[in-house]
Amino acid sequence: MTPPAHRNAPPGLRAWLDQQDSAREPSVRDVKIDGVRCIVKRRRPSLARGAGYVLRYLRALALGVGCKLALGEFPRPGVLLRNGLAHEAERLARLLEAGCRVPEVWWQQRNLLVLEFVGDDLADLIRNGEEAEREALARAAAADLAAFHLRGLWHGGAQIRNVTLRDGELWRIDFEENIGSALSRPLAQAYDLFQLLASLASLRALPDDSARALGKLALEVYFEHNPDPALRSRLRRMARLVAVAASALRPVVGRVRSRDIQGFFRLADILRPLLTKP
Repeated sequence: MTPPAHRNAPPGLRAWLDQQDSAREPSVRDVKIDGVRCIVKRRRPSLARGAGYVLRYLRALALGVGCKLALGEFPRPGVLLRNGLAHEAERLARLLEAGCRVPEVWWQQRNLLVLEFVGDDLADLIRNGEEAEREALARAAAADLAAFHLRGLWHGGAQIRNVTLRDGELWRIDFEENIGSALSRPLAQAYDLFQLLASLASLRALPDDSARALGKLALEVYFEHNPDPALRSRLRRMARLVAVAASALRPVVGRVRSRDIQGFFRLADILRPLLTKP
């Protein structure tokens, strides 16, 4: 595997940061400093941090209980809540050490992270591309995720918008979520693949037939590269839940022209082969 080629941080980064009013800055900013493009991520501290943590813990607990009932595993809330910018910086450091194509951290302090820009996201490239280009990108994204998983890794935010293209290579971004640490390796990786397929199925401004075809192609390509039976078993369980929900909801909201609703039905169709193939 070819080591990723990184770019140098802009020399004026520290001066630029000192000039910014953090209270007025957005949570994510794509900016050029000294001609070098980078991503600035901020999180504002909350005055109601204690109450907010309780609410987030309860939400994580509900998610854990639902996961246990639906998928047979209980992700511990305390693990799920170890997320955010500090967690992302830690994961990026480990992935960079492993030679993965992820952005370098160019600056880190409390509630602030400056990352190397690693290209345009595949969601926009697929939306704006011709059919052949869309298929090539979906195929490449699926093969890249399979290769990532074969190394024993998981992403946690494997939606198509979190895969980018720079200089002909695919890169991965957005590692704030920690759900993979709370799940078994097969389920964490199955969740990654589920996210990739769901995001392809609900891409904005993509024709219905094209979205279904891209999702089915990605599913086939993934298992061509990584035919892990444990992962397939977990994904099949997810597919079964989606199929049951889609069958119940289609007569009620099947004609609603919502991107998310129609994307859910497309996802059910994409996953259906898992219910019939061993």
